[in-house]
Amino acid sequence: MTEKTPDIVFKSKVHPIVASFPKHLKAPKNYNKIQKFILETLASRHSHGEIVDWAKCVACQRRFAERGHVLKKLGFKTPGHYMVWKKIHEEIKRRDPFPKYND
Repeated sequence: MTEKTPDIVFKSKVHPIVASFPKHLKAPKNYNKIQKFILETLASRHSHGEIVDWAKCVACQRRFAERGHVLKKLGFKTPGHYMVWKKIHEEIKRRDPFPKYND
């Protein structure tokens, strides 16, 4: 009597949010470059002591709106999409700190 193995192929399911990332956002080697670029869009030479002052500042609000456009150009659909991307890459970096993130 011979045993027959089933012809079942198991595929891992990818979360829909992760599946919607473009290729350049999935690559761990691009994480530091993209993160630096996004953070530089919010960089400013002045600061505010209170959040109310920041909300009234035209220059800060313009930069904040520009950051939204930068996120869209990079391939993020919403700010939450960006936060998920960041969280995933920080976890990858924590678990496997050397090979993928050294440039």
